[in-house]
Amino acid sequence: MLWFKVLGPPIFLTAALIFYNEYFIFYNAFSNCEWPCKHGKCAESSLKSFMISDTHLLGRINGHWLDKLKREWQMYQSFWISSWVHNPDVVFFLGDLMDEGKWAGSPLFSTYADRFRQLFGDGKTVITLAGNHDIGFHYAVMPDTLDLFRKEFRRGLIDDIEIKGHRFILINSMALHGDGCRLCHEAEVELEKIKRKKSKKRPIVLQHFPLYRKSDADCEKVDDLHEIDLKEQYREQWDTLSKDSSAKLIKTLNPLAVFGGHTHKMCKRKWPKPDNSGYFSEYTVNSFSWRNGDIPSLLLAVIDGDDVLVNSCRLPSEMTQISVYVVGGVAILIVTIVLAVKRRVIFKRRCSYSLLMYRSQEKCD
Repeated sequence: MLWFKVLGPPIFLTAALIFYNEYFIFYNAFSNCEWPCKHGKCAESSLKSFMISDTHLLGRINGHWLDKLKREWQMYQSFWISSWVHNPDVVFFLGDLMDEGKWAGSPLFSTYADRFRQLFGDGKTVITLAGNHDIGFHYAVMPDTLDLFRKEFRRGLIDDIEIKGHRFILINSMALHGDGCRLCHEAEVELEKIKRKKSKKRPIVLQHFPLYRKSDADCEKVDDLHEIDLKEQYREQWDTLSKDSSAKLIKTLNPLAVFGGHTHKMCKRKWPKPDNSGYFSEYTVNSFSWRNGDIPSLLLAVIDGDDVLVNSCRLPSEMTQISVYVVGGVAILIVTIVLAVKRRVIFKRRCSYSLLMYRSQEKCD
C-alpha cells in the first residue's frame, strides 16, 4: 500500500478539482441568479422562461473534435444544471442552434438536429427559432434547407402561439428582408393574417436578429458585467433587421417585449409604442457558448400579465476555469513530488536502521 500513500492524495485532489471545475462552478453560478418575480414570488399564472441564443453547435467543416467536445460539454452542463436549479416552464432558443446547418444536406442536417436534441432535449418546453447559421442569410436561403429546418424543428416562417395564456410570435428573421422575394412575401402574408385577428393580447416577439440599431450606443446595461461596445457599427439586414422592417414589425404587432440574439452581445433598449403611449423593451441575448465570449449568459424572463420582467444569468468564466485547472494542477504536482520525496527519505531511514540493527546484506537504493 506504499503506492497509495504517495498517489492517493493526488488522485483525490485531482477528482476534487475536476468536480469543482466541471460541476460546482456551474451550480454556484446559477444559484446566484434569481427569477425577477414581483414581490419576490412568482404568481401561478406567470410564465418563467429561459431565453438562450447562438449555441452554434460545431459541424464537420470548421469544428475541431476537441473544441467541439469542450463547448458542447460546457453548454450541456450549463443548460441542465440551470434547468435543475430554476425549473423554467419553457426554454426559447433564439436561432443559430448549429454552426453549419446552412451548408448541410438532408442526412447531415438531421445529424446536427439530433445532436441539438441530445444536448438540450426535445419536447413542448423547448422551442427553437431559425438563425442565419441554421438556414443561411436571406440571399443564401435554399428552399431545401428551409424545409429541413421546418421538418426537424417544427417551425414556420412566422408562428403565433400561446403558453399559459401568454402570447408569443416567433419570427424567421431571414424572411423580413423586405425585397419582395417569395420568402418575404409569405412572411408579409402571415403578418397580415395576424394583424387581422385583432387579438387583444399584446405578444412577445421572438426572433434571431435584433431590431434596427446603428450600434450598441443606445443600449442600457443589463448587469454589472455588461460592457457596452461603442465602436462596432451594425450593418442593416446583416447584423440587425432593416429600419423599415423594424418599424413595420412594431406597428403591426405592438409587442410587449422583443427578444433576439445574433450579435453575441447583450443589450436592453427601449422603444416607443406605436401610439406613443409608453415604451416597450427589446433584449438582445448574449451567446450561450464559450466559443463566442468568455462569459456567456442566458436571460431569465418572467411574463406576468402585461409585465415582462428580465434578469440576466451569467455562466462561469472560461478563463477562470482554465486558471483554476492550471493552479490546481501545479499544486497537485507539487504535492505528488513532496510525498514521493518524503516516502523515499523514510524508506532510506528504515533501510539504514535495518543495516545497523541486523547487519543485513541488502542494499538501500
